[in-house]
Amino acid sequence: MDPAHRPLLLFDHDGVIADSFEVFCAGFLEGCRHAGFARIATPEDVVDLFDGNVYERMRALGAGEAQIREAVGRSAQALQMGAAAVRPFPLMPEVLGELCDARRLVVVSSNTAAVVEAFLRRYDIRGVAEIAGAEAGQSKVDKIRALLGRFPGDEAVWYVGDTAGDMREARLAGVTPVGVAWGWHDPERLEAAGAERVAATPADLLAIVAPELRADFLGFD
Repeated sequence: MDPAHRPLLLFDHDGVIADSFEVFCAGFLEGCRHAGFARIATPEDVVDLFDGNVYERMRALGAGEAQIREAVGRSAQALQMGAAAVRPFPLMPEVLGELCDARRLVVVSSNTAAVVEAFLRRYDIRGVAEIAGAEAGQSKVDKIRALLGRFPGDEAVWYVGDTAGDMREARLAGVTPVGVAWGWHDPERLEAAGAERVAATPADLLAIVAPELRADFLGFD
């Protein structure tokens, strides 16, 4: 397929490609403690933040901008320092490798592009064309809409995420959300937030977003 005409396919990073919750959560909670923000104190509190846009939800809980920067900065630092403990979910590198010739793969993440790039490089995960990370803005809605403006014409664009917030922001941006069952929120939570489908496995995800590739990936005739 001509690379200039590959349809967009958008992915979250943490919880979809990278199994990073424990490392992220430890850094985020340490940042909240250091900043004196007691409203986020447990892993369950962190999980609940991702029912929507994490920045907006922190502000709604009373966090100041300096406290938000501290929490987000500490989580990014933890992911950098603890990189060896963050691994890809099984089969996700292979799925991305299968997809990249047929789709333009873009990671749209609340994480920094530097952290995502380092992870992809560490595990030799190829095929991601670009990363719209934290540096590109706090709103996934805005980042997705900017991508749609740059690459118009696709009838249906999937956004693959693992949290209720991902599903909601994808809908607001005008793309179709698909959830993954192996991420930070369970399938019921994803469906309640508007997931069009929830993939049970990476092979199932491939069948949803690029069904024409599934037979070759699984070795079917």
